[in-house]
Amino acid sequence: MHARTRGFTLIELLIAIVVLAIMAALAWRGLDAVARARDAALERSRAADRLSLSLRQLDADLRAARDEGAALPAVSLAGNGDLLIVRRAPEALGGDPRAWPPNGTPADAGLMEVARWGLRGGRWMRWASTPSASPRVLAAAMQAPQGSGLALLPGVEEAKFLVFRYAGIGLLSQSGAWVSPYTASSGGHGNDAVALTLRTPAALRVTLRLAAPPLRGTVSREILIENRQ
Repeated sequence: MHARTRGFTLIELLIAIVVLAIMAALAWRGLDAVARARDAALERSRAADRLSLSLRQLDADLRAARDEGAALPAVSLAGNGDLLIVRRAPEALGGDPRAWPPNGTPADAGLMEVARWGLRGGRWMRWASTPSASPRVLAAAMQAPQGSGLALLPGVEEAKFLVFRYAGIGLLSQSGAWVSPYTASSGGHGNDAVALTLRTPAALRVTLRLAAPPLRGTVSREILIENRQ
């Protein structure tokens, strides 16, 4: 008699298929978790880069701040909380004398602009006025945002500022304190809001309250203002 060749039964095949399906599902869940973690880490990295870029731009604005008199203080706050900075306009040639034209300084040298920082719809935004040498044009730029604002950082609930004031002159100038600029005397900068004049403090502390993923919590940065008067 010929020996019968035994194969797999239908039940055995079904069990094998079920086991393979379970293993595939577990493997897919693992890969999906890895992909989600990678995407979340990338999103946090990008958000951190945007935060760092925003603070570096604010730092650059404050380092270039110039006090142009009572009507154009280097640093001031509008009544709606916007931060106003009168600063040297970035030069097209980067301020490198080696790149200047042979017949003199570049045409944009010495121009000023007004940089405005404020919250709009949960976004921290920056506006920059058209560079000008006219005090009247700059004073007009203090009244309202100029041009299209650049949304630098989303998900910001609140932006607060403190200024560092030295106690006095001489030995007392070595001590000071962080004070609220909102208690300063008010001046007139536009019809939309009354501005609080800060003149040029020694330093500025900005505190941002972040409430949207992937960044949550409070971020504080202190910036030294070197060109104070």
